[in-house]
Amino acid sequence: MLARQFMIRPRLRHLHSPDLEAPQLPRDPTNCIVLVQALVGPGDGPGEESFDFCVVTPSYLQGQNGPRWGRGLLIVESFDWAVVRRVVEERLATVAHNTWEQVGLDLNKEPLWQFDNYRDTSSTS
Repeated sequence: MLARQFMIRPRLRHLHSPDLEAPQLPRDPTNCIVLVQALVGPGDGPGEESFDFCVVTPSYLQGQNGPRWGRGLLIVESFDWAVVRRVVEERLATVAHNTWEQVGLDLNKEPLWQFDNYRDTSSTS
């Protein structure tokens, strides 16, 4: 009989923005971009790490000239803290892995993990 693997599931600990204090809304919630940081940790243990993304509206993007990348963007019709929280929690609910590193790498596909592109060089000479 195979031993059952323990799965780590992430949990949202805190959601905030250096640009906008909740529950405040942007001047025009339908035409804005707001940097948001989700502090996420293992659902059954201590610790947290930052996953950053910009909440942006289509009208804001249409007003910008030139090409741009999409990773790290959550596109919403209108900025709303409750919607942002719900979408983040829905994404977290889809993730379960054997290690926290695997959880972080999975989540890093959308919001940018604080360890995005981190390379451990301590073991190299």
